[in-house]
Amino acid sequence: MKVTYYKSALCPRCWFSDRRLQELRAAHPEVEIETVEVLADPRRALRDKVMMLPTIIIGQQRWHYAPPLTELEAALDGV
Repeated sequence: MKVTYYKSALCPRCWFSDRRLQELRAAHPEVEIETVEVLADPRRALRDKVMMLPTIIIGQQRWHYAPPLTELEAALDGV
């Protein structure tokens, strides 16, 4: 199971997503969370059509905010 997380050091909303993904990692250590810093890899963000930060991607689902942990877990179950 994989989560892709697009963030930026300049994004004030990313702090909340960071915390939520830490909760997810603590509850599900088997989940791989790939963090992409868009300032370091803007081409990757464009390729993946990331237009807002933060962006959390699980399968076909995307969030541009820190969703509840239960939503993230439900998305993982659906993958």
